[in-house]
Amino acid sequence: MDNFDQKLGPEFFKNLSAEAVTPLNVVHEEIYESSSKRPKTTSKVWDIFEKLPAQQGDSKAICKLCRRIYTAKTTSGTSHLRRHIEACVKRGNHEVDQRSIEACFKPVKRNANRLTLSHDTLISATTSLKNYKLDVDEIHRAIAMMIIVDEQPFSVVEDAGFRRLLSAACPEFPVLSRSSIKRDIISIYVKERENIRELLATCPGRICLTSSTWKSDSDDHFNCVTTHFSDHEWRLQKRILRFKLMPPPYDSLSVADEIALCMVQWNIEHKVFSVTLENLSSDDCVADMLRSRLAAKKYLPCKGVFFHVSCFFRILNSIVQAGLNLVVDIIAKLRLGIKYVQQSPHRKKNFYIVAKTLNLDTQRKLCLDTPARWNSTYDMIEVAFCYKNAFVYLAEQDKNFLHKLSEDEWEKMSVLYKFLKVFYEVTCVFFRNRQPTSNLYFKAAWKVHSRLFDMVRGPENFMTRMVREMHSKLNHYWSAYNLILSCAAILDPRYKIKFVEYCYTKLYGSGAQKYVSVSVNTLYGLFDEYMQNSARPSQTTLLSTAASKISNDKDENDGFEDYETFQSARFRTQVEKSQLDLYLEEPSHDLNSEIDVLEYWTLCSLRYPELSKMARDVLTIPVSTIASDSAFDITPQVISADRSSLKPKMLQALVSLQDWMLASDRTRGLGSMESKPEDDSSSSSDGDDDY
Repeated sequence: MDNFDQKLGPEFFKNLSAEAVTPLNVVHEEIYESSSKRPKTTSKVWDIFEKLPAQQGDSKAICKLCRRIYTAKTTSGTSHLRRHIEACVKRGNHEVDQRSIEACFKPVKRNANRLTLSHDTLISATTSLKNYKLDVDEIHRAIAMMIIVDEQPFSVVEDAGFRRLLSAACPEFPVLSRSSIKRDIISIYVKERENIRELLATCPGRICLTSSTWKSDSDDHFNCVTTHFSDHEWRLQKRILRFKLMPPPYDSLSVADEIALCMVQWNIEHKVFSVTLENLSSDDCVADMLRSRLAAKKYLPCKGVFFHVSCFFRILNSIVQAGLNLVVDIIAKLRLGIKYVQQSPHRKKNFYIVAKTLNLDTQRKLCLDTPARWNSTYDMIEVAFCYKNAFVYLAEQDKNFLHKLSEDEWEKMSVLYKFLKVFYEVTCVFFRNRQPTSNLYFKAAWKVHSRLFDMVRGPENFMTRMVREMHSKLNHYWSAYNLILSCAAILDPRYKIKFVEYCYTKLYGSGAQKYVSVSVNTLYGLFDEYMQNSARPSQTTLLSTAASKISNDKDENDGFEDYETFQSARFRTQVEKSQLDLYLEEPSHDLNSEIDVLEYWTLCSLRYPELSKMARDVLTIPVSTIASDSAFDITPQVISADRSSLKPKMLQALVSLQDWMLASDRTRGLGSMESKPEDDSSSSSDGDDDY
């Protein structure tokens, strides 16, 4: 008996009468008490019910509202009549005296020795549901949204279980078919597409695009074009604009055509700032074709310097995959060893007992990895090292344990773990950030580049050859895109020029100044264009206009009336500093401080109006085609077999709507629909389940 039962005492339960207990589905306030002590009063249900003449000793009562007849025996009580009144009122088919309803459910006076269960929602429920009207269109939309967001097949609306559920929840709702739900989805797509078109037309800044490849189980290729931009509240937004099956050959021309067609259809050619591609061999050709198209129309700022970026996580994951492939046999053996321990509860319990005896830290429990997500493999290796001595002991004592790692294999795993650590730490920065801005990538790319550079110059080991190849690959990426990344970093108030100069010096020594100068000059060139395109008239222009007006009002004209204006403008040109100058001269924030860089520039938009606009566009550049919550994924995005077999228009509608609905939820702060638990496979509870 728990504390609650002890407090009430056994006598309470002995005297508790089953007749006095109200069913749980009745939402009103009732008192549980012994029937022998109940005061003999006339129930208020008889304000709603009327007794019928008894026939052969069988008493009946009829509801005054709906004329339904129930038994009215004295031994049956009135609970069933109360339940009917509640249901009858909820249907809202009749007007009822509210005071009579309240009286039906009014409890008797409380007594200190009686247990009361309170349900205060009855009266509000009856009044709110009284005039309820079924909204068929809204339910149709809700079902369509369920199919879109949860990737359900259309046939789910024809399943017996779904129809039984819908019939129980809403009997008046008409029967659905897959054809009707398809029509609903297309209707929603057309409406939402116009909303997205309006959103892009009114967004205050430039628009960036990403192009990525999805695959189906049958190895079909789909091209997905996504737009990234900052809204009026300086929040990063992204929306899928085009999703289409790509027939072979999947070459650079077909990709460029898809992106160009997307820009034309959505009327965003004049607003495009950059395009991020997948780091494939054909990327340069795609970028060149698109750049020449937009440059011919003079749409690209700064001669297209910021136009093309390749996906950072693609190259990062390819380096990690190359490292894992070197020890794939050792990782497989370790995985089997962990499975051997976890498959038997008794063996698992003894393993942790041995670990504690060896003074090992048992806070983190053994975990298995998911090969498609390399962070789970990293976690598995990290935790396994905590139990290395326990595995050695297990191999010595258990003859059935056939997955012992040799000392050389443990050493190789140690080298791999140290190699992966910097990649893991860098990727975690973006994994925890739903929509990372471009200022974060310079520091991340520099850390990875420096780590590979150190390993190339370090002592030889089994990974040296692979590291040299991967370093060459990353060096090519760094050479192509460090300019864009460094410009974005300078616009971070924690970094500015000094941090960029520090990083370049670490890599290039005395030659660093050349790279710093290129970055600074490029940023100033871009800023000059924003100043020229600004609609705000300069202070010099305003003063000149005012001076001309004054001179025109003068009666006498000696030929030197504009000399003072000329002199003040000349002096102001020499001493006046630009917004970019003033920003760079401000003290930098602490390097390790937590700053929302877009929020920072929002606050600076009054002081630096043109510079803040430029910063918004540069910081919006997506340096990855992979969503941050998929940064650890090694495999490409795969579309289900059910969806890949749909017609192109329906497939685009489903994929686009799913993205739009989830993005809308994120904007409104309703992220639970798509929230994924953070990958915590490396941790486990200390409870009995661990044994």
